Amino acid sequence: MPQPLYEVKGLSVAAFGRPGEAPPKRSRWQTWMGRDPEESDGWVELISDVSFSVNAGETLALVGESGSGKTLMLLGGVGLLPHGVKAIAGQTTFAGRVVPRKGAKKASHATQVLGELKDAEWREIMGTGIGVLFQDAVAAWDPTQMIGEQSGEVLEAHTELTEDEVRQRVLDALGEVRLTKRRKFFSFSYQMSRGEAQRAMLAAALLSDPKLLLADEPLSGLDATVASAVASLIDDLRAKRGMAMILVTHDLARVAAMADRVGVVYAGKIVELGPVEDIFHVPKHPYTEGLLNSMPGFRERLKPIEGDAPELDDLPEGCAYSPRCPYVVDRCRTERPEPVMVDATEVRCFRANELLLDGVG
Repeated sequence: MPQPLYEVKGLSVAAFGRPGEAPPKRSRWQTWMGRDPEESDGWVELISDVSFSVNAGETLALVGESGSGKTLMLLGGVGLLPHGVKAIAGQTTFAGRVVPRKGAKKASHATQVLGELKDAEWREIMGTGIGVLFQDAVAAWDPTQMIGEQSGEVLEAHTELTEDEVRQRVLDALGEVRLTKRRKFFSFSYQMSRGEAQRAMLAAALLSDPKLLLADEPLSGLDATVASAVASLIDDLRAKRGMAMILVTHDLARVAAMADRVGVVYAGKIVELGPVEDIFHVPKHPYTEGLLNSMPGFRERLKPIEGDAPELDDLPEGCAYSPRCPYVVDRCRTERPEPVMVDATEVRCFRANELLLDGVG
């Protein structure tokens, strides 16, 4: 069996849990005593022991309600989490090479797990092999620099191209995503619409011809027509270049059209992972059925999931979905299910082999 292009194993992510306070810094006393800030009070684990992979040329979609942990899974594996949130365990490999946590220079417990390469090597992997589309495309750009200058930084850092060659590559990429080349090259992010900023970010992500694209809700905040155009552009360029992609979204209609496999995320866990056809037509987890029942376009009459999803730092005992599940049994309230294979699908549900759930069509 071929090795996955990109694989995350045992990822755990924590946030500093006191609202309004900054994460603790390593004090002189901690340095003397050999105590790491990972061990300091105030850090709360949000997701734990999450694993997934994507093969070359494949699209994996991570779907679920807001706050389920999809973005933490996507960005935690490559060290792109915001201040106050950090990966505390896990290993990420890309093309057979360990992807280090950004800033990991000393051998604390977490850096031993995630790798001990320095920032320059992290930037080289991210700059040449992995492209990223962030959810807020406007905010992701530095407002003090022109779009063209920022876009070309990756090529300047990791290639021997001249300044003129870099500029031409950027102009070509802007044209490829259907933006006015020279005008947008000299534009600042605040001068662009959200859709234009997302397309410019796509151009920048593709400049180094990456093998993998990480897309975190890339259509968020776009109106329907612009979102459709951007989605088609992303998928067309991905297919043209033979890239793999991990797409985080809550839009199941896009997933049905773009994904090869789907990971259904609930309360910080991937509760169902399998081929897109199986997820939509023969779901194995009650939460997947609930998502399909509550999404427009899949049912003549919508049936929302009762209740609210739990906070990641305050999960119920047993299966996290048990308070909302119509198929709950006593065991579900006291034990947490481990993943099992049912046909081609990996699922976390004690009743996965006995339930006949409603799919699409």
